Amino acid sequence: MALLTIIQFLVGLADQIYISIVPFLVISIEKLNSSLKAGIVSFFETLPFLTISFLAGVLVDRYNKKFLLFVSIFFSGLFLLFIPFFSFLNKLNWIVIGIIGFIVSSFSTLYPPSRDALIPYLVKNKEKLFYYNAIVQSSYQLALFIGGLLPPLILYLKNDMVMLLFVDGVFLIVISGFVLMISYNENQKTKSHFSISEDLRLYFDILRKEKSILILFILTALDNFFIMGLTNIASSLYIKNYFNLSAKEFALFNAFLSFGWFLGAIIISRLKFDEIRMLKIGIFLDGFTYIPFFFINDYKTALIFVFIHGLFIPLITISRTTIIQKYVKEDIRGRVFSMIYMAVIGFMSLSGLFMGFLGEFLKPNYLFLIGGLGGSLLGIISFSLKIFR
Repeated sequence: MALLTIIQFLVGLADQIYISIVPFLVISIEKLNSSLKAGIVSFFETLPFLTISFLAGVLVDRYNKKFLLFVSIFFSGLFLLFIPFFSFLNKLNWIVIGIIGFIVSSFSTLYPPSRDALIPYLVKNKEKLFYYNAIVQSSYQLALFIGGLLPPLILYLKNDMVMLLFVDGVFLIVISGFVLMISYNENQKTKSHFSISEDLRLYFDILRKEKSILILFILTALDNFFIMGLTNIASSLYIKNYFNLSAKEFALFNAFLSFGWFLGAIIISRLKFDEIRMLKIGIFLDGFTYIPFFFINDYKTALIFVFIHGLFIPLITISRTTIIQKYVKEDIRGRVFSMIYMAVIGFMSLSGLFMGFLGEFLKPNYLFLIGGLGGSLLGIISFSLKIFR
């Protein structure tokens, strides 16, 4: 578990650099309809989680999880290097960034279900799953916080976003080597041949027969539709167009969000609380804590409130992961994780596209009001739904 936690931390550093830079890179190089183009790029980056992530779940259930983690991290880093390559050729534009983002994300679909399906093999005491999920996720959020501080520092020393992405790609390739050092025993049910149509049908069978999984999938999808477009597209518009600030301030904004997430994960790991109730409370607060951004008029206050928002995110992420590990059968666990991450990242793509479209007509603070109210209402509705009972 220690090595996986370290890998999670390092991947978090790389992820945050990428997340902090790409939206601003698009907005900076595109002068016309920049917010819409940033939304479209965000859509392309997350489209694989809507279209091909079901294959990740199939592969995780059938093949070696350590190898899939390696493939995910290595090839994500390799294809990320194409952004500085096209920049060197003076051919970089929002379409190229979107295509590269799609390829990078295609390999990234393997990472979350492989990681989360691997954890039960590394944790001998199953009663400690919640605690270790919290540790792994808090290490990731600590990395996002530190990673959010790096871009402002590096961009202050050398204002070159493309160079930073080059370093990020190389860093991911190096991290992939650590994955091969993980040691564990897995009883694999590997098949040399499998039918995509059969596995697709199995996904629908799971949703049809397991109502709790269906409800969890729908709640996750809708929550991320309301919230995730705020986290990437609306936040970048908020910092650049509403406050007239730069990529350095946007990265710091994300760092405060991640630091709140990190502290929230540490606090929640100490709680003895029903995971299902915790999930529902988290969905409500995920939306409710974004509503104040409609009223905020200065950057420093925004940093405080995005930190507060981050504190409550682990109520969702840690409880949801533990629920799946506890209540879902081992032979379909990888598929269920891939479905959940399809909902998380896939609907983030739709949310980014939606918020990018609205951003052409509405001020950024109105986007936070719309998304925050939608998320809050979803949380209230979730209390009337029964999950895994």
